[in-house]
Amino acid sequence: MTAFGALERSLVLVIAEVRWCVAPVPKVASTLLKRLAVIASGREPGERASVGETRPALAIHRSDVHQLPALAQLSQQQQEQLLADPHGLRLAVTRHPAERLLSFWHDKLHLADPSYAPLNASVQSVRGRDRLEPCRFQDFLAYLEEHWQLLQSDGHLRPQRQWLGEAELFNQRLDRDQLIKDLPPLLEPLLPAERLQRIQQELQRYDDQFRQRLAKRWQDAYSKDALARLERLYGVDLEAYGYGLPRRRGDKVRPLAALDTDALVDPLQQLRDRHLQIAGLQQQLLEAQQQLSVAQQALQRPPLPSIDPPQGQWPPHNSPEAGLAHLYEAISQNRSQEVLDQVASLHGHPHAGEVAYLAGLAHAQLGQHELALRAYERAQAAGFLTPYVLFNGGNACRAVGNNVEAIRLYREALEPFPSFHEAHINLSQAYLNAGDRDAAERQLRLLLRDQPTAYQAAFALGNLLRELKRDAESVEAFRLCLEHAPNYADAWNNLGLAYGALKQSAAAMASYRQALAIDANFKPSRQNLAQGLIQEKRHADALEQFEQFSGLASLTPMETVIGLQGRIACLMELDRYQDGLSVADAVSDDKRLQLMARLHVLPVLYRDDQQVAEVRRRWSDDAHQLYSLLEGINQDDAAWPELYAHAWSLTNFYLAYQMDNDRPLQELYAGILDRILRPKLAQFMQPRPQRDPADPRPLRVGVISPHLINHNGSIWALGWLEAIAGNSGYEIFSYNIGESEDSGSERFAALGTYRHLPLKPDNPEPMLQQILDDQLDLLLFTDIGMHAASKVTSVLQLAPVQGQGWGHPISSGSRTIHYYFSGEGMEPPGNEAHYSETLYRLPKTGLNYETPAAIHDGQLLYDKFDLPRDRPILNSLQSTFKYLPRNDWTYAEIAKRHPEAFIVLVGHMGSNSICDRLYERMRPHFEHRNLVIEEHLRILPRLDYGDFMGLFAISHHTIDTIDWNGGNSSMQSLSLDCPVVTLPTEFMRGRHTVSMLEVLELPELIAKDVDDYVAISVRLLQEAAFYAEMKQAIGERKQRLFHDKSVAVAFQTAVETVCRQRPAVGQLPLESLDLAA
Repeated sequence: MTAFGALERSLVLVIAEVRWCVAPVPKVASTLLKRLAVIASGREPGERASVGETRPALAIHRSDVHQLPALAQLSQQQQEQLLADPHGLRLAVTRHPAERLLSFWHDKLHLADPSYAPLNASVQSVRGRDRLEPCRFQDFLAYLEEHWQLLQSDGHLRPQRQWLGEAELFNQRLDRDQLIKDLPPLLEPLLPAERLQRIQQELQRYDDQFRQRLAKRWQDAYSKDALARLERLYGVDLEAYGYGLPRRRGDKVRPLAALDTDALVDPLQQLRDRHLQIAGLQQQLLEAQQQLSVAQQALQRPPLPSIDPPQGQWPPHNSPEAGLAHLYEAISQNRSQEVLDQVASLHGHPHAGEVAYLAGLAHAQLGQHELALRAYERAQAAGFLTPYVLFNGGNACRAVGNNVEAIRLYREALEPFPSFHEAHINLSQAYLNAGDRDAAERQLRLLLRDQPTAYQAAFALGNLLRELKRDAESVEAFRLCLEHAPNYADAWNNLGLAYGALKQSAAAMASYRQALAIDANFKPSRQNLAQGLIQEKRHADALEQFEQFSGLASLTPMETVIGLQGRIACLMELDRYQDGLSVADAVSDDKRLQLMARLHVLPVLYRDDQQVAEVRRRWSDDAHQLYSLLEGINQDDAAWPELYAHAWSLTNFYLAYQMDNDRPLQELYAGILDRILRPKLAQFMQPRPQRDPADPRPLRVGVISPHLINHNGSIWALGWLEAIAGNSGYEIFSYNIGESEDSGSERFAALGTYRHLPLKPDNPEPMLQQILDDQLDLLLFTDIGMHAASKVTSVLQLAPVQGQGWGHPISSGSRTIHYYFSGEGMEPPGNEAHYSETLYRLPKTGLNYETPAAIHDGQLLYDKFDLPRDRPILNSLQSTFKYLPRNDWTYAEIAKRHPEAFIVLVGHMGSNSICDRLYERMRPHFEHRNLVIEEHLRILPRLDYGDFMGLFAISHHTIDTIDWNGGNSSMQSLSLDCPVVTLPTEFMRGRHTVSMLEVLELPELIAKDVDDYVAISVRLLQEAAFYAEMKQAIGERKQRLFHDKSVAVAFQTAVETVCRQRPAVGQLPLESLDLAA
């Protein structure tokens, strides 16, 4: 049975007694489909008032009303029986994404659905319009694309392909407008006559009273630009379900009015339009598909080669009379130097051209590609020119970066030998290297069209499509490959990666297991399976896989570290701290490797305050000892390769959550990295020349992160760069050194020059050299310490002046980072001592922060998480590792003083057992106060963005975590008028929220000590007037926190200052150099 993801299985409703499964996708007649499903089960669909819904009929969306099980709720055996039933109906219903999106805007925003008032207000706020007025459709589309990573979590906006998954789950698909005509015949074999008649009555009622008729009308609402946006966001739906888009020449639109009869059914007109609309939609789709097919054939598809192309002639290879068989055998066994030694003694050989060719192969195996090219040229000059000579010449050209010449040679190889699979594949790769992705794809598709059994081409196409992030298509390519090569472990592994990218974890892990069934020692799939199990929060199972991985033969140093790091990470999630140390101590007899491994061992959650202190002392002792032992290490040292691999795997991320002064330990760890990296990367650790202060040319400012995407660690930096973006006095360079790219990356790219440089430990030099070649004046690191690559690059000198920001609010400890940019509200006098860098204070919070996007009003969360409607909800929505044992009592004390308060925390991103341990750690504090913790505090599962924001909307107030505040979350809470109670502490990470409240002039919410912190929370609960005063003040003043241009201007001043003066700390730049000279 094909494995399907959890999302589609949870969507599919089952009417088992009639063997019908249906998938009601939001905004695709989902209300109708659920009502029909209830009727098919022999019941009548209920209509009643329901909180959060605007019509009684919509109550059917509640599971306690429709009472239908989801496919995912059935046993595995029951699921398999339903999916294997050849006579059952497994129905998917879809809707044109343009029509669906227009319908969402009209019903939820234009008609002011209260649940979506926060989203409407967010759109209007960004456009500078009245938040209470409905937003325009074009403004909504622009906002949707800008915040796509966040907003697509809402089910109404999520692409239908993500809801429905792979087509194999369903045996029938209908468009929404086909339901009335085509559904009854499909149900006729399954239903008694009276139920089928009742189904038809419900369909007729739907057609008469509720069906929106946007099938034609939606095209008038989309401008040319809007259609382009739609295609970027919902292209997966357009392609998967065969929907087309019109071609518009201009941007003139006919907006949909609130009472437009196309959106709100006109009873007098509906009977006349019904058949015309259905026929018109079908005709439109047919015409669009025909136009698209013609255009694609004319513009994208070159003429196909003949079915049986003629094959040319060329000199034979390895003929008996040449007497070179022993050299071919040596090449096949990688005995390259032996071949070169023998070739040197074969001067005057009658087959000199073939001898030169063999020398070229030997040079290529040794990585001597220029010498290989010279050898192939000698082979050609001697008259030995074959497709294989041209092919290997192309390979050598690719290796030295000459893709244009490689393309020419591959093409010449294919002229006499059109069925040369490897040449087609490598030609595609050369196109890809040259930046012509379309040509690369076309080359592979043409080969597969002529020769579908060329499984290597299907594999290469799958890899190309994965690289292009067209994962659904890559799945099909890998399947084609496996159809002809079912024992190809690499293809099973990469199929799993494609499924993983589609969030179909069950299918991904099934693919990895299939690869391991073929080859139990196949390292990539063993590692990927372990990582997949971690994503499923099955850390005990992942630990077993990492242990097997670590036991494989011939592991590289990096693979050894990956296995070790995976084992230790799983042990930490499972609260097996001592076992983690034992694993680290057993890694090697070399004390340095033991100590480096021990630095990975940091608990995620601490049992008590004593353990915090003990772990910190142990980590510090290990680091000090390791630093001493690393003195003078070089690449000839047997331990160096593995230590180098560790440097690219370790962040010490959890060290900061011990809430102590980390400057000394971060300086120590930066020194450890310096000693390990210097033997290989010394050329990137030297002082860089600083420009002459009088140089008038634009200042070059770079921003670098492995998270240069929609990530809290970096996206805030866009606000800092706002004043210099588009300013002729500055040039902005953005460096994404991680794997992922998304719409956040595009926003950085729009600032100037964008480079995607995913750093790899085996060969980082070319990418680092690219940064040096850009001759920056200032390089800004957004989140040092959140990813190993950010720690590695932080000890390098890639610009004469380097600084960091608050993405991870800890000093880098590195002598090559000169400035720490922060906010004056977060940094009281004396905080300079916490930084190895010079502390540079920007105004107020130090942030030019976007207004957070809100999606819904949170009302649905009461039912979704069974939250009490009659009790005030207090939220503390922070990462689990921010909760130190010394602060646990505060939650119990608030509950004691106001028993009606209901406190909610949010789940851990890793093992669920972490939350269980936190809950049990807090329990004694409640018991000590004669309280039952379950009646006062609950830890919710991880929340998507919409629900996260919605919880602030329904919360009475937020209780900020002590020692490490909410940063983004406090901004989000205040944006929804939800008060935040905070206790500022010594370090900047404990002063985020106080800086915000000072901007809002709300000292009443800032505690003086822990007892005052509890007292303020209780006062908000017990004094209605005080609470109302706080909410009103936040509502009136919150705009001070967002889009604060003064911070961007101050950052511009900072850039001018630090680029034109010598730093006071750290590694100093070289003497000023006039770059214009």
